[in-house]
Amino acid sequence: METPKKTYSKQGGRPKVGIGRIHKYVVSTRLSPERKLRFSALCREAGQPPAEVLRQLIDRGTVRARITREQLDFMAQLKGVARNLNQLTRLANAKGLAAVRVRHAAIITAIEKLLKQICDGR
Repeated sequence: METPKKTYSKQGGRPKVGIGRIHKYVVSTRLSPERKLRFSALCREAGQPPAEVLRQLIDRGTVRARITREQLDFMAQLKGVARNLNQLTRLANAKGLAAVRVRHAAIITAIEKLLKQICDGR
């Protein structure tokens, strides 16, 4: 007696990429040494590969650099300070505003300082 074979409509693996997301056209160009150096510097500053830099230049006309490790550290600090501020706000709602007013002012000052450092880095 023979067992029937199972047929599967999908075999698994990576899903197909949509038509709008496929990069199927290749554009090559010649650059002078000066322009090549400027382009390389732009890629280095952005921390992205040349193809992605060109895509951003075509789409937006500008290239945004990736978030640096220093900015990520500032954001982590900001997240911790914001968490403390939320806890103090809950405490203020439970016990009254006068009990946490002094700590609130210090945390708000720290938040403003971190936001200024993040904005200056951009």
